Amino acid sequence: MNTFLQHVGSFFKSIFKGAIKVAEAAEPVVDIAFPGVASLYNFTVQQAALAETAAEGAKGAGAQKLAAVIAAVLPYAASALKADGVPEPTEAQIEAYVNAVVASLNALPAPVSASAEAA
Repeated sequence: MNTFLQHVGSFFKSIFKGAIKVAEAAEPVVDIAFPGVASLYNFTVQQAALAETAAEGAKGAGAQKLAAVIAAVLPYAASALKADGVPEPTEAQIEAYVNAVVASLNALPAPVSASAEAA
């Protein structure tokens, strides 16, 4: 069974909207627990989806995908968190954060297509 994030790579346009919906659904919870971090979470989901799409079909591309997401998220996180008075995160902290976001997305099953539901 594919995970949600793997499915994003195969059907980027329609499923990317689904990833954003997941991020938006989590945003109120994230905002309560961590004020000001919801935009960072959404940005991270977008970058993970883009990396998954860019590496579609590539085997063993996990390290490259992770590096691409970290490179995009690190400066964004530093800027977003600075506004909330949070010290600039290290690359190791961003790597742990990105891995946690990706793990949460991979924990979700891929959406079932209408044709699969009819079968």
